[in-house]
Amino acid sequence: MPIHSIPSVNLLPYHEARKAARRRKVYTMLAAAAGGGLLVVLLGGFYIDSRVSAEEGLNQMLRQENARMDGQIREVDALKKDIDSLLQRQQAVESLQTERNRPVQLLEELVRQVPEGVYLTSLKQTGDSFTVSGVAQSNERVSELLRNIGQVAWLDKAELVESKAVTMTNNLREQRRLFDFSMRFAYRAPEAADAGKARRGAGGAAAPMPTVPAAANKG
Repeated sequence: MPIHSIPSVNLLPYHEARKAARRRKVYTMLAAAAGGGLLVVLLGGFYIDSRVSAEEGLNQMLRQENARMDGQIREVDALKKDIDSLLQRQQAVESLQTERNRPVQLLEELVRQVPEGVYLTSLKQTGDSFTVSGVAQSNERVSELLRNIGQVAWLDKAELVESKAVTMTNNLREQRRLFDFSMRFAYRAPEAADAGKARRGAGGAAAPMPTVPAAANKG
C-alpha cells in the first residue's frame, strides 16, 4: 500500500496570535486594575479631604463657641465682682446703721432689764465693751441686774466690777445705806448671739448668775 506524504502546516502565526491575545488580555487586566486602584485612591483622597474639611469646620465652630463661652464667663465674673462689691457696701452700711442704733438699743434694753430699786448713773462705751454704774437698795438688786444682763442674747461677758456700801442723804436730809456698784459687759456679734440662743433653746433656760459675794462689798 503506497504511503502518501502529509503536507506540513506552519502553526507559528497561530501561536503568536494567541500569545499576543494573552498579552493584550493581561495588559487590559493590569490597566483595569491600575484604573480601579487609581479610582480607589482618588475616592479615598476625596473622602479623607471631606472628613478633614468637616473636622476643621467642627474645630472652627468649637473654637468660636469656646470664645463665646469665655466671653460669657468673663461677663459672669465681672457681675460676681460687682455683686460682691455691692454686698460689701451693703454690709458696711448695715454695720454703720447698727453702730448708730446700738446706744439707743442698749438704753431701751437696760430700761427693760433694770430691776426696781436700782438706779443707773452712768454708761460708758469703749469699742464693743460697756461699763455701767449706779446705786441699788441692796446687793440682791445688783445681782438681779447682773443676771438680767447676762440673759440678753446680744450682750456677753457680764461681770461685776465693784459694789460697795455707801451712805447717802436724800432731799429730805434722810440718810440711807445704799450700794454703789459698777459692772461691765460686751456686745456680742450676731453669729455668737444666734449660737447662744440655740444653746439656750436646746438646754432650757440659761443658768442664773451667781449672787454678788459678800467679799465684793467695800465700806
